[in-house]
Parts: sequence; structure tokens; C-alpha cells
Amino acid sequence: MSVLTSLARPAITVMPPAEAYDFGYFRARVDAELLSGSIAIRVLRMPLLAVPVGGTRRGGWFGVDDLAIAIAVRDVLKPFAGFPDPRITWQCVPRCSYAVEWGDRPPATWPDENERLAFYGLTQTGPGRPHTPSSAVCCCSPAAP
Repeated sequence: MSVLTSLARPAITVMPPAEAYDFGYFRARVDAELLSGSIAIRVLRMPLLAVPVGGTRRGGWFGVDDLAIAIAVRDVLKPFAGFPDPRITWQCVPRCSYAVEWGDRPPATWPDENERLAFYGLTQTGPGRPHTPSSAVCCCSPAAP
């Protein structure tokens, strides 16, 4: 029995944006034109939204726990418009995991929450800080606090 695991390609399914678990979050916070260019990516039964860059949205990301899945997600994004320079990074905020980023690289530090939201083209709705799903906004830069 071998202790090495196979890097077999995981099953990734591309779906219409409205099928994403976090579609409602993004519908209330991103430009409708960007939303129409989004894709839902299903990994392990739960589709999450990947929103392209454009307008005020300078970057995006999709978090995963496994390197093989990160590679598969990156490869899925490559042919789609609005996902330039898809790359895999390692993040430790809010927990350690891989992230597939696209567009501009996020800054190492954020001056404030509004700057972070603006980078990802998100608007804050309602009073107080918005709840952000795991695929929405996070400090994905390896140097991020």
C-alpha cells in the first residue's frame, strides 16, 4: 500500500450563476453586469460564485482546502472572460487554505474595510459590517494580516 496520494483531477462543475449558494449575497452587492458574467463553480456539492473583474472590481478569489481542487478551479477559470491571470496563493486569514485569485493582486495590508470592499467591487448594504461568505471577500495576499 502506498502512502502517496494521487493528484487525480477532482470533479468540478461549472453552473449558471443563479445556482450558486452565495448568489444572493453578490446580487445585492456587485454590479449587475458583472453578475451576468459570473459563473458558479461546484466543488464537493456546493456551488459558489466566481465574479469576474471589471468596472470598480479589480480582483477576485475562490477559496479551497485542497491543492488539487485549487489547480482544477484555476484551470476552469482560464478560458472565461473577466478572470485574468488566475493564480493559486496560500492564505492564513481567516484560516489557512488555498485561494485561486484573478485580476490585480490585493495589497499586503488594507487601510480599512471600505478599501477592501472597493477592491472587490462590493457595496455595503444595510447597517453595520456586511456578512461575507467565504468566497466573497478575504485578505488573500500572503502578506495580509
